[in-house]
Amino acid sequence: MEVERLSFPARKQWDVGDFQEAMKDLFFVFVDGEISGFLIAHCWGKEDRGIIMRVAVHPGCRGRGVATRLIESAIGAFREMDIREVEIDVEIVKGGAIQLYERVGFRIIRSIPMDENNTMSDENGSYYMMKMDIDQS
Repeated sequence: MEVERLSFPARKQWDVGDFQEAMKDLFFVFVDGEISGFLIAHCWGKEDRGIIMRVAVHPGCRGRGVATRLIESAIGAFREMDIREVEIDVEIVKGGAIQLYERVGFRIIRSIPMDENNTMSDENGSYYMMKMDIDQS
């Protein structure tokens, strides 16, 4: 919960119940002496699709490849589950996150404009939907 609190603004933080529900699928934790980061993903096996719902790295551990390793671990798990594509949504203003996702193989599919009625939005609030096609060979 500390990494969550330090990684996201209060209005976008998940609570313990959100984590308990999300951890029913894929949950990866990176530990280097202490918990350095986590990734939560959901799988739709019938659709051969996975969604990375949340990636967070402790501010003191950023820039060390933790997020990359978490994402690569999730992609490996998806591959083993015969998941063919993975999606992630990212705020347009999160340039560093977008660059990271592009480096590991995601590409921008479309933008998702948000308005004040959408509970996920913030004041600026638009997102990119990014997708990766996993090579099944």
